[in-house]
Amino acid sequence: MLEFYSFGVMLHKRDGERIQEYAVDPAQVALALAAKVTFDTGLLGGNTLLVRQDSVRKLVAEYRPPSKTGMFLDGSETALRLPLPGLVLIRTTSDDRNPQYHLFAVKRRPTALTTPLYHAPLPNVFGSGSICWGTVQRPTDAALKGASLAEDWMQLLGSRFGDHTVNGKSLTNPRDIREKLIALEASKTRRYPTSDLIPLKRTLADVLGGSHD
Repeated sequence: MLEFYSFGVMLHKRDGERIQEYAVDPAQVALALAAKVTFDTGLLGGNTLLVRQDSVRKLVAEYRPPSKTGMFLDGSETALRLPLPGLVLIRTTSDDRNPQYHLFAVKRRPTALTTPLYHAPLPNVFGSGSICWGTVQRPTDAALKGASLAEDWMQLLGSRFGDHTVNGKSLTNPRDIREKLIALEASKTRRYPTSDLIPLKRTLADVLGGSHD
């Protein structure tokens, strides 16, 4: 039997008429309880696409609709004001480790797990969708415990984008996505041309399954 006190947790073990008592680490009790928690919302209807909890591992997927965004490139003191396509950000947390992120582009808001994904047209995003955060500050612990990625989006898109992994993000500018982004601002394009996105050849289900496993 476990008993919880203001000073800690005690385990009482009965063996016949004999009772033994042990002090128990509350953190270990929490981990043991969390290990039995499994939760999956399935695909949702709002911008929060999915929340999944399995033991101490938690996954949140969120959709960001197409919109004009201010974005800084390394070497420039002025932010670009340019359109970005619909994006899907996936955050996975486990215990006290750093959160893991994946970012993808979509041509429309996902309404099924079979939605095809595209390479996000941004520097610092690897071909797998994982993100090179560099020295960018991660979201607060309070934000990581929730199911909103508002702070994650703010930290990511508010950072400076460098010259890492700039190729393979655009059909018209395959060597450097920054050239495409600069051209979009110069032409005052209102919406990102989704026909320029490069297919990832994976679906949302493929990625969520991989993040889950």
